[in-house]
Amino acid sequence: MRELKRRGLLSMAVFFALGCSTPIHHGLDETAANEVLTSLERAGIGASKARDEDGSFVVSVGRADVVRALEFMRASGLPRERRLGFGEIYKQPSLVPTATEERARYLEAITGEIARTLESVEGVASARVHLVLAEPDPLGQSDQPRVPAQAAVLLKTRSREPPPIAEAEVQKLVAGSVPGLERTAVAVVFTSAPELPTAHGAGLVALGPLRLTQASRSALVFVALGGCVLVAILALLLLVTARRLAAAQRKR
Repeated sequence: MRELKRRGLLSMAVFFALGCSTPIHHGLDETAANEVLTSLERAGIGASKARDEDGSFVVSVGRADVVRALEFMRASGLPRERRLGFGEIYKQPSLVPTATEERARYLEAITGEIARTLESVEGVASARVHLVLAEPDPLGQSDQPRVPAQAAVLLKTRSREPPPIAEAEVQKLVAGSVPGLERTAVAVVFTSAPELPTAHGAGLVALGPLRLTQASRSALVFVALGGCVLVAILALLLLVTARRLAAAQRKR
C-alpha cells in the first residue's frame, strides 16, 4: 500500500512538473501508437498513450518535448500510413460490384500488401507501390496481353549506403506477388529519409519507478523539493496550532 501511495504521489508530481502532457497525434490504432511510443522513448523523449473517446489512441508528450517529438516523427515517417490489405479491402464487399470497382479494389489490396511487406524490412521508413496490371487484348488471338504488367516502387530508407534491401530483392518480391509481372518490369527507386534530430542528453533517466528525460527530471526534482518545503511549512503550522489549542485547554 505504501509503495502504491509513493508511486501515485510521484506520478502526480510528474504530471505537474511536465506542465500537463500535450497530445501530438490522435486517431491511431494500438499498433501505430505502440510504434510511435517506443520510437520516441528510444530517442530519449518521454511519451504516453491513452485511449480516445472514439476508441482510437492518442500519444502525448511533455510540453517541453513537443517540438522535438514532432521533428523526430516527421524524420522517422511516423506514424506510418495505414496499408490496407486483402483482409481490410474485402471485409465488407459491395452488393453489386462492377468490374472496374472490383479491379480497383484488387489493385489497392495487392499494393497495400506489398507495401506492408517492404516496410517490415529494418531500415525502410516507408514504401510506395504503383502497379499496372496486365490487360488482355480482347481482339488478339495470342496469349500476349495488350498492356503488360508493370510496377514502380519508391523506398524511403534511413541509411544512405548500402540500402537495407537490394534492388534485385525488391524486384523479386514484387514480381512474385503479381501474376504475369516480370522482374525486369519492376522499377525501384531509393530515396533517403530526413536525418533524425540529434537527441539531447543521454536519453531517458530513471527516477524511482519512472523514466524521464533529463529536463523533465530536473523539473521534477525542483517540484519535489518545493513540495517538501511546503509539507514542512504545513507541519510547522500544524504543530504551532496544536500547541496553542493545548495551552488554551489548560487555561480552562
